[in-house]
Amino acid sequence: MSGQQPTDRKVQVRNLNNQLLEVYTRLLSLPGGAPAAAIERSHAASVIKERAAALQSLIREEPEQALLLAFPQDLLTELAEAFPQSAADLETAGEWEGTMSVIVEDAADLTNHRTFYRMFRSKGTVLNLHFATGEPADLESGQILRVQGVQMNGEVAAAAPGDSASAAALTGSGAAVCSTLGEQPSIVLLVNMPGTTPPPAVTVPSVQDIFFGASGHSVSEFWRENSYGKAWATGEVHGWYTLDQNYTCDQYPAILDAAIRAADADVDFSRYSRVFVIISGMTGNCGWSGTSYVGCGSQIITNDGTFTVSTSWMLADYFSNRDDGVKLSIHEGGHLLGLRHASSRDFGTEALGAPGVAGTLSEYGDYFSAMGFWNFGHYAAPHKAKLGWLTSYQTVTNSGGFSVQPLEYLSNSQALKIQRGTDATKWLWLEFRNGSGLYDSLIGSQVFGGGTIHYEDSTTGTRTHLLDFNPGTATPFSAPALTGSWVDPYSNLSIRVDAASSSALGVDVTFGAIPCVQAAPSVTLSPANPSAYPGDIVSYTLAVTNNDNSSCAPRNFGVSSILPDTWTTGFSQSSLTIAPSSNATTTMTKTVPAAATAATYSVQTTAASGGNTGNAQASLTVKPLLPVLSVALTIPYGPYKANSTVPMAASAMLGTNGAVGGTVTFTIVSPKGVASTKRVTIGSSGAANYAYRVGAKDLKGVYTVTAIAVLGSQTATSSPAAFTVQ
Repeated sequence: MSGQQPTDRKVQVRNLNNQLLEVYTRLLSLPGGAPAAAIERSHAASVIKERAAALQSLIREEPEQALLLAFPQDLLTELAEAFPQSAADLETAGEWEGTMSVIVEDAADLTNHRTFYRMFRSKGTVLNLHFATGEPADLESGQILRVQGVQMNGEVAAAAPGDSASAAALTGSGAAVCSTLGEQPSIVLLVNMPGTTPPPAVTVPSVQDIFFGASGHSVSEFWRENSYGKAWATGEVHGWYTLDQNYTCDQYPAILDAAIRAADADVDFSRYSRVFVIISGMTGNCGWSGTSYVGCGSQIITNDGTFTVSTSWMLADYFSNRDDGVKLSIHEGGHLLGLRHASSRDFGTEALGAPGVAGTLSEYGDYFSAMGFWNFGHYAAPHKAKLGWLTSYQTVTNSGGFSVQPLEYLSNSQALKIQRGTDATKWLWLEFRNGSGLYDSLIGSQVFGGGTIHYEDSTTGTRTHLLDFNPGTATPFSAPALTGSWVDPYSNLSIRVDAASSSALGVDVTFGAIPCVQAAPSVTLSPANPSAYPGDIVSYTLAVTNNDNSSCAPRNFGVSSILPDTWTTGFSQSSLTIAPSSNATTTMTKTVPAAATAATYSVQTTAASGGNTGNAQASLTVKPLLPVLSVALTIPYGPYKANSTVPMAASAMLGTNGAVGGTVTFTIVSPKGVASTKRVTIGSSGAANYAYRVGAKDLKGVYTVTAIAVLGSQTATSSPAAFTVQ
C-alpha cells in the first residue's frame, strides 16, 4: 500500500467506511449471542483495522479529505459499543493542545522538503499534525497551539481556522528565548557514527571558519551583513565525537541527545541558544542535506541544566568545501531564526494573477535568497522585516515617487511595501539590490538593474514569494526584476521603475481608478460529515464569499447541488446577493431517501454568477436503522392464594429477533402501592421469565405488573398486566 496514490487512498477509505456500515447493518439484525453475530464481529475487526491504517495514511497525505471521510461522533460511539474489541482502532474527534515543534527537512538538492508539525502534550504524548488548508500564521517551535480535528494513531487532521474544527495559535514563542537580534551564541558539534571516519577536509578549524570566520564567507558575517550589524554568530566548534551507537537518518532527535552526552564534559551548554550538529557516517542515503527546527523549541538536558535552544542537523559531506558549508548553514540557520523558504510564484504569461489565485509555487524557486535554492543572496526584504533586521521600509498606500536605496546596506528607505489596490491583505514588497555586499554580489546582474518584488497574501504565510516580471524569458525567474512599467490588470495599481544608479532606484507608484474585476466565489459547507437515518432531513450551512474587488457592484449568486444525485435538495435561499469582499449564508437541506443504504455519500454544492463558479464538498453518512426494542408481558390473572407462584412471561424483541444480552426488570405493585422489582436476563429467544411467589402475609387484592426491557441505549416498557390474590 505504500505506493498508493492519495486519490486511491480516498476511494479506499470511502469503500472501507461502506464495508463497515454493511457489517454493522447485518449485526443489528442478529441476536447478540447468535454464532452469526460472532462471525460479523470478527469480520468487522478486520475491516476496522484496515480502515484505521488507510485513514491514518489519508490524514498524512490529504488531511482535508480525511476530515470529510472520518465518521461523525455519534456513529463512532455506536460502533465502539457494537465492536468493543475494535474500539481502539476507531478515530477520535476532539480538541488537543500542546507545545509545538516545527521541523523542516531539506532535500539534498534543495528541490523538495518535508515539514513535520509535532505537538508535545502532557504525560509525554506526541501528536503529528497535518493542516487541512495551511498552518496557522507564523507558527514556530515553542508556541502553544490548540487544534480541533480528527486523530488516528497519533496522526491529526487539523481543520482550517474558521471551520467547525479549527486551528488557532495561542501563547508562547521560542523567539522570546532565542532572540534574532544581537549575538547568536552557537555551539557546533562534529559527530560520527561508530566504525566510521569523518571526511579529512572537515576539521574543527575549517568548520570554525565556516561559522565564525571574520573574513571571507561565514555564517556570522552573512548574518552581520544581512542584519546591518544587528545580529552575528559567536561560539565554538567541538569534536569529532564518536556516538554511542549507529543512528538512522530519521533519528535526529536521538542523535542530538547522543551528541550532547558525548560533548557534555567539554561544553557548557548554558552559554548557547543555537546548536548545530554536523554528522558523519550515516548509513545509506538520508535524502536530506539539513534538518532544522523553525524557531526555538528544542529542549536539551545537560549536566549544566535543561535549556531551550534551536537545533539544526547537517551532513558532514557538505562541509568539505567552505562555500558549500556556508550556503547550507545560512539556509538552515535561517530556519533556526524562524524563516521558511524563499519560493517563487508563477502566473504563466502574467507577472501576477488575479487576487485569490495561488499560481504555481516552487518551494525553493527564489535563486536570489539564501532561503531558496543554493545561493549566497541576502534574505528577502519580508524575511528581514520578520526578523526585526529591516525597519527602514515604507508602507505605500497612496500614489507617489520614491527613492529606494540598496537592500545591502543600511539607509533610510531600503524597500517599499506596496498595497495591492485597496486590499490591505495583499502586498508587494519591492527591494533594490546593487550587488555591493560580499554575498549579494554573487547572485546575478539582472536583479541589480531593477526592482525585485515579492508578493504577500494569504497563500504566502511565512515564506516569501518571488514574482517574475519578465515571464517570457527562456528560463523563468532567471531575470525577475521589474525594469520598466507594470500595470496590474486586476487592481488600480501601477508601478514604474526608473533606471537604477549605484545608490538608488527611482520608483513611481500610482493608484488610479479601480476597475471592476470579478472573481470566482469561495464556498464552504459545514458540518463536514453529519450522520442521518434513511428518511431524515439533514441541514448544512452553505457560506459564499464574493471575491470581486471593491469597484464591483453586489452580485447575485445562485446556489445548486447535484450530489448525491436523485436526493431531494432544498435551500432556505436559492440566490444570495453579496457585496464584494462580503459573505452570506443559506441553509441547504438534503433528504435521505427512505431506501438509502448505510454508507458515506459525497455532498456537493455550487455557487455561480455569470461565468464565475465556486464549489464545496462535504459528506453525509447514513446509518443503519436500529431495530426497535419491544417487550410484551403475559400473566394469568388468577386468583392466586398464599404460598402459590405467579408465572410472569416477558418477550423482549429487537426487531424480529430476541433482544439477547439485554435485561427485563419486572415491577410488581401491591394493592397499597408498594413496589418490588426483579431483574432477569433475556434468553436467546427473547424470553425473560419470573416466578413470583405469593407470601403468606401478602395483601389480598389486585397487583399490577410492568416489564421494562433494556438493551444498549434502547429501553422499552410493556403494557401493564395484573393478577389477583385471594
